[in-house]
Amino acid sequence: MRKPTADGDGGKGDTDADAAPAEPAPAPEPPAPRVSRGTRLAERYRLEHRLSQNGRSETWRAVDEKLRRAVGVHIVPAGGEHGRAVIAAARAAALMGDPRFVQVLDCAEQDGLIYVVKEWLPDADNLTKVFESAPLPPHEVYELTRALAQAMSVAHRAGLSHLRLTPENVLRMHTGQYKIVGLAVEAALYGHDTTDAARDDTHAVGRLMYAALTRRWVEGTEYGLQAAPFTGGRLCAPGQIRAGVDDTLAALAMRALGHEVKHEPVFETPGELSAAITAIPEMHPPEQNAIVGGPEPDEYPIYTPTPNRTVYASAGYSGGGPTGPARPPVTPPPPLGGRFGAAVKGAVAVLVVLAIVLVTWQVASHVGDGEKKEPPLKTQDVQSPTAPPSTVPPKPSTTRPKNGKEISIGGGTPISPQDVYKTYDENPSTYWRTNYMVDGPEITFSRKGYGIVYDLGAVHELRDAQITLGSGGAYTNIKLMAAPDAKTMPTSEDAFKTTVGEGTNKGTDLRIEATGKPVRAQFVLLVMTAMPKVDSNIGDYQIYNAGYQNAWREVTFSTLP
Repeated sequence: MRKPTADGDGGKGDTDADAAPAEPAPAPEPPAPRVSRGTRLAERYRLEHRLSQNGRSETWRAVDEKLRRAVGVHIVPAGGEHGRAVIAAARAAALMGDPRFVQVLDCAEQDGLIYVVKEWLPDADNLTKVFESAPLPPHEVYELTRALAQAMSVAHRAGLSHLRLTPENVLRMHTGQYKIVGLAVEAALYGHDTTDAARDDTHAVGRLMYAALTRRWVEGTEYGLQAAPFTGGRLCAPGQIRAGVDDTLAALAMRALGHEVKHEPVFETPGELSAAITAIPEMHPPEQNAIVGGPEPDEYPIYTPTPNRTVYASAGYSGGGPTGPARPPVTPPPPLGGRFGAAVKGAVAVLVVLAIVLVTWQVASHVGDGEKKEPPLKTQDVQSPTAPPSTVPPKPSTTRPKNGKEISIGGGTPISPQDVYKTYDENPSTYWRTNYMVDGPEITFSRKGYGIVYDLGAVHELRDAQITLGSGGAYTNIKLMAAPDAKTMPTSEDAFKTTVGEGTNKGTDLRIEATGKPVRAQFVLLVMTAMPKVDSNIGDYQIYNAGYQNAWREVTFSTLP
């Protein structure tokens, strides 16, 4: 029986049991940022040009007035879970010193706004722009995949993910290197729910690989790309869309997207994709003089000399070609005559007779002496003995590597393979660097060292290796090894069976002298097994975080031919 309400409605009111609990009112969305050109944040960052905006955030190009440089700024309203998530993501991303990520420089709150400051890279294009013209060639797809997979593998090991890895968030520098924009911050700015961040980031790299190979986007028409085709409910492989697609790269892209290929399992993490792309032979740009397409060399037309060329013949010289007038033959001068000719003939006859007499006298004098004289050749040998061979040893020459490749040492994956060339570019201000370790100096956590294979260009006898390091301190240890039997650049440390020498020091210049029997090889390996502790930047050497780490600025070798 229903109970009457207090206003006597005769039982028309609802009972307490029938009353539904009231829904909490949704929290109001923070208002959009209110900033304009010329707004200054932290009395330092002056906004110059709005790049994009949506309901909850804006992106600006700004000027850091303190350092007089351009920066990028994300601005979102403060308050609520969204604002706190952006600050937390920015602070976490700022700790990543990996050069493959666009660096977060600052993050703070001011006047109801949260701003995230990042480095500005004017000499770069995002992949949306890169994909406009044509699919990428195989060696560029290889570099793109390797850079993204290795970078995201490092990020996931540090507990960070991206979750919005799109063509707009990957930059290609004009030097050919790739950088990732918005690690952790993009997901916080625009929201992204996931139950498996590693899988989602791996699929994202797979989508970028697929687009680079085909200029098709897996998730429909986006970023200026056509939608990828499906057949029978299954995504078409890159080779079904374009002829000439590299089979290995196509298979890696499909496995990164979650499709098995020839019973090979899918990739679940960026680390698995990184290991797979590192395991295949490195892809290089085609040679400048290589013939791409067209007939085989023996099908090219035979070279025909120009008909008017100068021709030298045994019968004389002709300069007008086969149709030009022939030059008359040269007539020898007439013989000398008269008294003058007779006098010349007589003088010549007298000279000939004198020459015969002189030769006869020389022969007779040697025969008459019999055995009293040594043969002239032997007498000359006794008087002028041959000079002894020189005992001055040949002087070693400086040899710079012609090529280099970072390889896995003791289970650890390569860290900065794209920077290896900086160790032999003759520019001490550039360098290849490691990540940092919590414990040291010996490298024992998750790897046994860092290693780079160098190609000396030809077989040489090794005398020493000289490495200019980024940091001194206690202490650095590097071993020099060789693969004397290798004909091509090895991709594994197992190929280097011969130890040439080992060096340890506390300075920035380390020399490793060859010991024992001389070793001749074209391919050598330098393995660093201990690193000093570095707590802050050293000149232009920018560290990730304080810890055990180092960098190689220049590497040269002393060799004999």
